Amino acid sequence: MKDILSDIQRWQAAGQTDIALATIVETRGSSLKPAGTRMALNADGEIAGSVSSGCVDGDAVAEMEAVLTGKVAIRRPFFGVSDEEAWSAGLACGGSIDVLVERWDPLYDRLIAAIAARQPVAFASRTDTPVHLLHTATGESFGSLGDPDLDGEVLMDIAAAWPGPHARKHTYPQGEVFIEVIPPPPTLLIFGATDIAAPLAQLALTLDFEVIVSDARRAFLREERFPGTDTRFGWPQDLFEATDFGPGWAIVVLFHDPKFDLPALKLALESDAFYIGFLGSRKTQAERRAALLDAGFDASDLARIHGPVGLNIGGKEPAHIALSILSEVVAVRHRRAGGMMSQHKEP
Repeated sequence: MKDILSDIQRWQAAGQTDIALATIVETRGSSLKPAGTRMALNADGEIAGSVSSGCVDGDAVAEMEAVLTGKVAIRRPFFGVSDEEAWSAGLACGGSIDVLVERWDPLYDRLIAAIAARQPVAFASRTDTPVHLLHTATGESFGSLGDPDLDGEVLMDIAAAWPGPHARKHTYPQGEVFIEVIPPPPTLLIFGATDIAAPLAQLALTLDFEVIVSDARRAFLREERFPGTDTRFGWPQDLFEATDFGPGWAIVVLFHDPKFDLPALKLALESDAFYIGFLGSRKTQAERRAALLDAGFDASDLARIHGPVGLNIGGKEPAHIALSILSEVVAVRHRRAGGMMSQHKEP
C-alpha cells in the first residue's frame, strides 16, 4: 500500500474515487513481488504500482477494469507457469501468484490515515467476499469479516504477527483471509560515527529507514558526513532512555571503545529493539559480554546481541561491512536467517 499511497491520495484529491485494487494474497515458488504487493486503477485508466514488474500487469488491469465496470464484484485471478495461460500472461519466473481484485473499500481510507500517522495497523480481507477488518495499534477494530468468531480468530493471528511486517493468506473453517500487518518505517540507531557508520546510514536511508547517528565525539559527528540523518551529540546514557526504543528499532553499536560500547549496549538490552548489533572481534565480544554479565544481564539477554555484527559476505571495506550489517538487520526484521535465496522458506 505504501508504494501506491501518494498516487491514490492524488487521485482522491482530484475527485477520482472510483478505484480498483489488485493485491497479491499468495505466492508459490519464485515470484518477483511478495504477498501484500498492490496495484491500483482508477476509472480514468491511470495505474499505480505493479503486481509482477510488468509480466502479468496487463491481465491484472483487465480484471480491475471488469470490477470497475460492474461486470464482477470481486475476482481472484491466478497466474502461474503450470498452465497455458501463464505463458500468455508472461509469468515466466518459475512461480505463481494469487491476486485478489476488488473495488476500493472505505476501510482503505482508514488504512491510509493510519499509515500517514505512522501507526502500526493490521488489515484483513476475506478472499471470497469483499469484507474487511482493520485493527490499529491502539486496540481499535473497524468493520467485520462477516462472522464474529472469524473476527476473533483473525485478531488472534494478528496479535501473533504484531507489530509486523506480515502479509500472508490464512485459512479458517469460515474461509480464506488475507492478513497484512503494516508497521511504520523502522528506525536505525547507529551508536558511533565511524567510517562504517557513514555508508550504513546512507544504505538504510535508501531502504526507507529513519536513521539516527549518535556520538560524543564532535569531530566524528559532522553533519556533512551524514546527510539526511538525525545526528545526536552526547553520551548514550545522557541522550536516550531504553523506553525510547520500541519494537521497530534496530540498534548498531560501532564505537569499539568500552566507555561508549557498554552504556549503549545496556540501553539496547533494556529496550524492545528488534535488533541489537555490536561491532568487534570475538575477543572484544567476550570482554563486553563478561562486563554485561557483571552488570546484571543474563545469558538470555546477551543472546539478543548479534556479534560479530553482520552477515558473512566476505567484504572488508567499510561499505561492504555496512552492507553486511544492514542485510542482517533486514533479515531479522523479516524473521529470516539470511542465507541463500534458494534456502528461504515461508515461515
